[in-house]
Amino acid sequence: MNLEGIALYALTDYLKQEITGSRIYKVGMPSAHIVYFSLKREHDTIHLIMDVNGGSPSVRVVAAAPDNPQEPPAFCMLLRKHLEEGKITQVRQYGLDRVIELEISLLGRTGRIITKQIIIELTGKNANLVFAEDGKILDSLKHVSPLMNSVRVIQPGYAYNPPPPQSGLNILTASPEEIVEAVPDEVTVSLWKQLVKATTGIGKASALQLLSAAKIPLNANYLTPMDRKHLVSAITDVQADMTASTAYPATALISESNQCQTVFPFPVTYVPEGFRAETFPNINDALCHAARLQPVQLPEQDLLRKTVLSELRKTEKKISALEQDLSLSNDADTFRIIADSLMAALYQIQKGAASCSVPNIYDGALLQVTLSPVLTPAENAQKYYKKYNKLKRAQDEIALHLAEATDMRNWLESVEESLRLATTRQETEEIKEELQTAGILPVPKRKSHASGKSSPLQIVYSESTRIYIGKNNRQNEEVTFKTATGNDLWLHVQKIPGSHVVIKTTLPEPEPEAVDAAVQLAAHFSKARGGSQVPVDCVPRRFVKKPPGAKPGFVLFTNQKTFYTTPDEAFIKNLLQKNNIK
Repeated sequence: MNLEGIALYALTDYLKQEITGSRIYKVGMPSAHIVYFSLKREHDTIHLIMDVNGGSPSVRVVAAAPDNPQEPPAFCMLLRKHLEEGKITQVRQYGLDRVIELEISLLGRTGRIITKQIIIELTGKNANLVFAEDGKILDSLKHVSPLMNSVRVIQPGYAYNPPPPQSGLNILTASPEEIVEAVPDEVTVSLWKQLVKATTGIGKASALQLLSAAKIPLNANYLTPMDRKHLVSAITDVQADMTASTAYPATALISESNQCQTVFPFPVTYVPEGFRAETFPNINDALCHAARLQPVQLPEQDLLRKTVLSELRKTEKKISALEQDLSLSNDADTFRIIADSLMAALYQIQKGAASCSVPNIYDGALLQVTLSPVLTPAENAQKYYKKYNKLKRAQDEIALHLAEATDMRNWLESVEESLRLATTRQETEEIKEELQTAGILPVPKRKSHASGKSSPLQIVYSESTRIYIGKNNRQNEEVTFKTATGNDLWLHVQKIPGSHVVIKTTLPEPEPEAVDAAVQLAAHFSKARGGSQVPVDCVPRRFVKKPPGAKPGFVLFTNQKTFYTTPDEAFIKNLLQKNNIK
């Protein structure tokens, strides 16, 4: 679970009402990452749980205290010594950052009031709980040495430095028009990233909710004037909800594995696929519910799909980075032109100059060139030649890596489609083995007993004609290279992951109706399922080749004829039912 700054704003307001003025009468530490305070209020007692588990850090108020170990840890003993009988006098959040500070006042030995702080950093995997006095760290749950982080050392005796603050406009107090104005009209990355960059207090989850509320496509990379107007309205609504009162109804996003992804202190309009939304009277109830959830084990097919989607996201990022590098390396010729122009004008350049203007020897245009004052004009020219050579070498290497990453993406997309089509345990096991062979999944030390091979779908269209459909890459290879022969027709959707489809017939040519059915089936058993005018390539099997070393299911073909089809789902359903295919 990842809590954003805007959620901690609501949580801080809740804690101010519930625990300010309460007295700590007991400190406990039931696990290595949880500390709790038992608090006496005027009429009752409550318990404040501070959980800095890196997977789902949170702070919540509960009615019953958790069980303590028989031997309290040293950190728990330190807190008991210093904080029991102390009074919580202030609860505050650092801006809209994910840090909450509890100020605790006690009566010192000399009768003077002394103040100490519990600082709870709910920063994901780096979450921590720090005990400090007058800005000096007394101890913490997790120590960070100078070798681990030279900027933020979290160890006893060091001054406490909070996490670096976010730069951007406060999502709750800044003008909505100003926030939207900070987002460019067109972006090369996702709009939600630009919205997060322009603000403080929100992350991806809340940014997607704002875009959804504004009816802007979540994958859009530009803003129209109407989009801007709608986004201003969405931000205004969130600000109004958050400032109208301190009783914020909260919504938790729960995954299909029964784990809380995040909590919103405002109404949601977008629920991602595979999640459900649950609403609670306040954010504390939502956090308590999230802590009680028991994760469930997903079916193996769903686990494999999550793995494939995760690898797809990584590959997409890699492709994006390589494309940027390739774009930079394409500027290599610019450095060669500068170097050539410098060499032609060496006599005009003064030694020790930081810059100069020289004519471009190719088109005569004036070039403004930055120089190193410590180098001679000739050495500066050689420096630009070296940059050119380095970028030129990198260009070929980047292009190679980009091609490999693109092939990997295409293969992962085909595996994702195979998982969607898989209906038997054997098919799922074959996909799992394919992922293991590719190094995506670890290979088990003990090999499981072979459960037999799955079979491609077989449709008896007529007494003379049969249609074969592969549902995963192993079946695709079987259909294409073992079942089909030279003149059999082979079909596949154009440039989209999908099944290999083959028509086998004893007739000189298959019936036109059988070809039409196979075209529709190729579109149906693909990622284009449900689309209209889907392009399907059809070619005799003899023109289909597998490149040496290619991944399973990858082929090259020529001499294709392209059909455009809008599958008739009722016809396909009837055809599958006739052949007892679910």
